[in-house]
Amino acid sequence: MNHVTKARPSIVTEYRPAAPAIAALIDARREGMAILPCNVSPALASQARLQLEQARAAMCPASPQIVMAWLKKLAGMVANPPSDEGDIRASVEAIMEVCGELPAGVWSVASRQAWCRQPAVNGRLPGTFWPRPAELYALLRPIADRIAREVEGCKEILAVADRKPAAQRAGPTEAERAAVAAQMEALRRERKAQREAEEARVRQFGDYMPGNDTTLRGWDLIRALEADLPKMTGDMRAFTLERISMLKVAAEAADTLLEHTKNG
Repeated sequence: MNHVTKARPSIVTEYRPAAPAIAALIDARREGMAILPCNVSPALASQARLQLEQARAAMCPASPQIVMAWLKKLAGMVANPPSDEGDIRASVEAIMEVCGELPAGVWSVASRQAWCRQPAVNGRLPGTFWPRPAELYALLRPIADRIAREVEGCKEILAVADRKPAAQRAGPTEAERAAVAAQMEALRRERKAQREAEEARVRQFGDYMPGNDTTLRGWDLIRALEADLPKMTGDMRAFTLERISMLKVAAEAADTLLEHTKNG
């Protein structure tokens, strides 16, 4: 559903954004400026190589354990964490269903601090309350996008660093700059179209409830969806299979957190 790698580690080294020198080159490249070999010193190339490794690790899908650890620490920082078994299960399953496919790197100390440090809105401090799934997704999605851009940017920096020296030439022409900008804009549009197509699938099929029973939750909903699979075809069946997979991860995560809560 998004551009994350398939590995799912349970422990990920804390992701840190790129150093200013690398970030500046990545931003310049996104704005259509060419990166020349003279812009990439051996020291900077070494930093970019290390940052690429860290950013790739941060793009791995988060395991339920990573998400649960993040939520458990957040619970001690807000005024209204879920307390009874029903509330815990419902909240965790909802957050996992909406945010479970975000990469591991977004579940960090920095993002938890970002939630708690949000400025007041109409006299209310959002960060003092337990997040709704959509609110949490809105906070974490830009972080995931930034890490993905960092992966691509570091790869481009290293491609320039590894390029054999060529005869010195003048800087890029306006036509070359325009061509690069057009390519980047086409890539942004393609990714936007992919995201909009995925959101359209969610709107079309994501609210389906077997037997129109809106009370179904957790494992009961999973079993009901699995029972309805033989009636489904095409996109609806494909989406429902993905939904069942996500719901199972969410239900298992809720089971884990409840077990930890019971055991103190």
